[in-house]
Amino acid sequence: MKKTITTLSNIERVFYTSSFEGNEEGVTYINSEDAIYFDFSNSTRNKTPKYYIKNKESELIFDGESHVQSLVSEKLIATGGSRNPNNPLLLTLHPIKELLPQLITNENVEIKRSNDVFVNEQKNYQFEFVLKNSNIDWERLRINTFDLADVKYTTYILNINTSDYLPSKIIMPNGPSGTMSRTIENVNLNYKVDPNLWTGDLLPNEFTKISFGDYVKQMQEKMMLQVKESTAKNETKKIENWELPNLDNDKLIDFSTFKGNVVLLEFWFKFCGPCVKAVPELNALSEKYKNENFLLYGIEFRENFPKENLQEYTSKIKMSYPTLYKGKELADKYSVQAAPTVMIIDKKGTIIYVASGFDKEKIESIIKDNL
Repeated sequence: MKKTITTLSNIERVFYTSSFEGNEEGVTYINSEDAIYFDFSNSTRNKTPKYYIKNKESELIFDGESHVQSLVSEKLIATGGSRNPNNPLLLTLHPIKELLPQLITNENVEIKRSNDVFVNEQKNYQFEFVLKNSNIDWERLRINTFDLADVKYTTYILNINTSDYLPSKIIMPNGPSGTMSRTIENVNLNYKVDPNLWTGDLLPNEFTKISFGDYVKQMQEKMMLQVKESTAKNETKKIENWELPNLDNDKLIDFSTFKGNVVLLEFWFKFCGPCVKAVPELNALSEKYKNENFLLYGIEFRENFPKENLQEYTSKIKMSYPTLYKGKELADKYSVQAAPTVMIIDKKGTIIYVASGFDKEKIESIIKDNL
């Protein structure tokens, strides 16, 4: 690892490709293929170097002072942001370079050598970093230690290529049963970029330019408008005239027959991490209230996958409650965009609750109050 630290400290510029994945209970819900470039030549400790990250959704540029980002789906270029809120450098070479010296000297970190592994047919050393009552702060690039009575351990895994001593993969825990990982492949230390890259002049000319501040403001206003519209719909609309097919047998479920029951609809889509996390709680709710005029259905609303794939997926994540599919039109009608989104309908057929995320206590309280 000392050779890895030395190798990383000597790199001035580097280009590589990378696969970023998020997994929850064996299900991949994030999979991004990125091209990444770092210019460390003028960076110092605690100062973020210049970088460029490109994938099919966006191009993100940091010139050492501010960000420029293109958003493909919205055909926008957001400029002037000093900090990107989504921590795009998670598990990339820059934080590894900064954190590795800290990890090998911290008294709360135990380093274990595992059996060598192969990554892309290349032999790698594998190390486990077991942090006692500690975690890695990926934004501030430091190790945080907590004074707790109960000893808790967090394990990170680092693979290092045996030929060049460069990191090739890092895996970190994400919640009690999830992980995030990033590979480092096709490393090029002689890659040259056009100087105009850093100004954003190489981004699509047809995209509309907007400041990060105005973009954030627009997103906030859009969200508030959606909330108001959804609230207005919930006060005046009833979810009666809808039919969706059951994923198991294609039998149409007629929503007009829901009257007399409290109904929970969970809008989800494949590879949604929070959706996977909510499944055990939803299974429990379905079982707990199955004899009390309560119905629970999942509704897949992206429709990007064949029925057979969805069936295999729901089995894999152990979804025991019935799920419906082809729910995009219904989701659009009620401004459902995020997942999971939970909708609760009372015995009269009136929507009484719609919210993204899964607030178990609040949801169960509403169910109890309306049974």
